[in-house]
Parts: sequence; C-alpha cells; structure tokens
Amino acid sequence: MKKRHFGIHKKFFKPYQLFKGVIRKTRYHDLQLILHIDDWIQENLYFLGEYEHAELKAIESFITNDAIFIDIGANFGLYTLHVSRLINKNGQIICFEPFSENFDSLTQNIVLNGLPNVHLENIAIGEKEGVINLYYDKRENNLGMVSATPLERGITEEVKVVSLDTYLKNIHFNKIDLIKIDVEGFEYSVLSGMKNTLKSFHPSLLVEILDGNESFNQNSTCENLLKEFGYRKYYIDDYGNLSENEKNVTRMNYIFTTKTFANKK
Repeated sequence: MKKRHFGIHKKFFKPYQLFKGVIRKTRYHDLQLILHIDDWIQENLYFLGEYEHAELKAIESFITNDAIFIDIGANFGLYTLHVSRLINKNGQIICFEPFSENFDSLTQNIVLNGLPNVHLENIAIGEKEGVINLYYDKRENNLGMVSATPLERGITEEVKVVSLDTYLKNIHFNKIDLIKIDVEGFEYSVLSGMKNTLKSFHPSLLVEILDGNESFNQNSTCENLLKEFGYRKYYIDDYGNLSENEKNVTRMNYIFTTKTFANKK
C-alpha cells in the first residue's frame, strides 16, 4: 500500500500539485490533527492513517506515564501528539521547532488538542548559542526537509540556536526519558551541545541520521560520540521491535540507549 501510494504521489500528486493549499482536519487515534495535504508527511497521515509507524511503536518502550520527552525538530507535532497519549499530568514534553511554518502548524495542533503539559519553543537546538539560516525548497513539498544545508533557490529563514545543555540549565528535571532528534544533517551539532544532559540523565534517543549529508561519515561520528557515554545503537524493524542487526536498510531512524528493554530481538 505504501509503495503504491508513493507511486501515485510521484506520478500525479506532486507534479500536478493536486492538493496545493488543501487543509483538512482529521483524527489521529483519540486526537485531532490539522493537516496540509500538499506536504508529503501529512499526505501520508491523511490517506494512509500513519507515518513512521514502526518508529512510533518503538519509542513506546521508553515512555512511562510520567515520562519527560524532548522533541527536537518537532515539525507539525506527530511524535509529540503520539507521546502525549501515553503520559499523564505528571509527564512533560518540550518541543523545539525553529522553522516558522512548521511551528505555526505545531502550535495549532497542540492548541487544538488542549495539551497543557506540552511546552513549545520556536528555536533550534545546536552545539552553542547563536543564529543559523534554515533553507527550504518548496518544490520538495516536504517540510520535514527543512535544513541548515544551503540551497541555491528556496526559502531562507534566520533562527536562534541554543544548546540543549544551556536550555535545561535552569530547569530542574530529575530524569529525561527520551529525546527525539530529527534535524536533517545537524545531528552531530545537537548531540555535541547536550553532553551534560547525556552524562546526567542518560536519556534514550531516537535519532534520524542521513548518510552522505556531509563530507565526513555522519553516522559514524554520531555513534562515536554516543559510545563515549555508554550508548548502544539499535535498529528498528517494520513492527517497531529493536535489534542489534539491521532489518531495513531504507530506515534512517535509530535507537541509542544505555538501558535494557523487553522487545530486543
């Protein structure tokens, strides 16, 4: 079904811009979502009812009802909304989404569902405090591809950057259960700016690492950094189970954790 949908998307939806400007409200489990159907990820949710189902299933192993979850690169809020269903009033979620168009959608979805324990930040997370430019090519029709990699054409937006260690300095958590990182090639910078967080809390991580994004081996670099803090890498199969052996070569999301868990195979 997914392959067939991608074929239809590539042949008809994208070239003819069949859903340009189309916005729909739909259900996601017991929550509501406002979706922009001309965006690839949101299109999947609307027509197929899911996106990154295996990853969302995998992270449930690390979420308790009082979990602290940090969503770095939250986009329109899919992961945040999913985790919000699994926690109670004692749990907390902090979302970071620097790109204004995504942040507007994220805010709209959080407000729509009345989630008081979700805190939104319209800033980027990186290695140190400063500013960076974000770039987006509208021809891609995929707001998940906003990145710090310069483009010759497209939208450029300057955003504030802060390290996670700096941001959390005055927030007194006694634990952090899970951090999701989806930042389109900026992973190493994000991890470099959260070394104190890794050392103090050993949160489990879901990290998207895109091979070939930079001149050095990004995958190996992130892994080497995390190994210093006792992390091991696990692959996610199509059912959300974790394995030390690769199950799907097309999946770029990985779990890094220092913890043991029940569904490892």
